[in-house]
Amino acid sequence: MDKTCVYPLTDNERNQLGAALGKVNYDPQGGQNYITDLRIIADTHLPRRVIDVLANQRTSLNPKPYLIFENLPTDEAVFTTPEAHTFAPAAKSGTLSESLIMTFAGMIGEPYSIQFEGADVVNNLIPKASEKREYTGLGSEVELGFHIENAALKHVENASFSPLGLLLTGVRHDPNGPLTRLADARQAIGLLEEHDVDCLSQPLYRIKVPHRWRDQGAYITEPIAVLSGVLDFPEVSAVFYPDMVEALSKPAADALARFHDALIQVSIGLDIKPGQLVYIDNRFTLHARDSFAPSLDAMSNPLRWVQRVFVASNLWSHRRLERIKARVFLPRDPAL
Repeated sequence: MDKTCVYPLTDNERNQLGAALGKVNYDPQGGQNYITDLRIIADTHLPRRVIDVLANQRTSLNPKPYLIFENLPTDEAVFTTPEAHTFAPAAKSGTLSESLIMTFAGMIGEPYSIQFEGADVVNNLIPKASEKREYTGLGSEVELGFHIENAALKHVENASFSPLGLLLTGVRHDPNGPLTRLADARQAIGLLEEHDVDCLSQPLYRIKVPHRWRDQGAYITEPIAVLSGVLDFPEVSAVFYPDMVEALSKPAADALARFHDALIQVSIGLDIKPGQLVYIDNRFTLHARDSFAPSLDAMSNPLRWVQRVFVASNLWSHRRLERIKARVFLPRDPAL
C-alpha cells in the first residue's frame, strides 16, 4: 500500500468532525442545501492536510490512484443490517455514516446515484441472497473482478455516465468478509512490454454495458481502446469479470490477459471497516471484491454493510437522464 495515500485523523479531529456531522439530518435525495451544509462543515472541521488532498484530487492535475482516510467518526451503535437499497434509520443510532461519505464526496466533486444502483444518493452494499451469484455490489459467491466502474459508459455519445470516482465506507464489519482490491493501472502498465501497451492503446476491444443498464437500450460499445491519453495518467476502460470484453484479435486478447496479470501483481487488498473511508479514482484505478460467504447476525441479516457514493466532476451529462430525486437519476433514452 502506498502510505502517501493514507490519511488518518487524530482523535481530537475525529471527535470534532463527528460532533458537527451528528447535528445534520441526512437527506436521502442529496439536496443542494444538504450538500452545501456538509461542505461548510468540511471547511470548518476537516484538518487542512485533508482539505488540501481532496482539493488536489478535484483539480486532477496530479491525482492519486486512491485515498484512504482512517480514524473517522462512526455511528454510536449499529443494531442490524437493513435490506439492500433501503434507507432504514432504525438500523443504527443515527445517520453519521451517510453524512460522512457525502462530506468527502462533496469535496471531490458532485455526488450522485443511479436508481437501480440504489434508491437514495448513498448506496448500501449489502449481500443479498437473491443476487449472490450476480456480478454486482450485492453479490457474494462470485468474485467481482477488477474493473473500471461502468467502463462502457465512458463511451456514450456526447456524454459519459462512468463516474469520476467512487467512495466506500464501512458501516458494519464482517470479520470473515471479503477484501476490496485496488490496482493502479500506471504501475501495471510499467510491467508490460511495449507491444502490449501499443495493442491496448488501439480500438481493438468492445465492452458490454453493465447488466443493470442493458434494459435501457445499449448493450456493447463500438471498438474502443483500453488505454487512452498519456501513460502517466491514462484513461482506462476495462472490465475483468466474465463475458464483458470482446477482443477483436488474438494479439489484443493476449495483451488484455497480460494487463490483467499485471494488475493482480500491483494490487493491494483492503478490509473496509467502520471508521475508514476509501476514494477510488475511476479513471485509472481498477477495483475488485473477493468472493465470500456472508456471516449473519442474530436476526439472520448479513454483518457486512458498506456504503458507496459515485462522484462526477459535474452533473451536466446527467441532464439527459430522468431525475428521480435531487441527485438520483434513471436512464430514459433507448440510446442512453
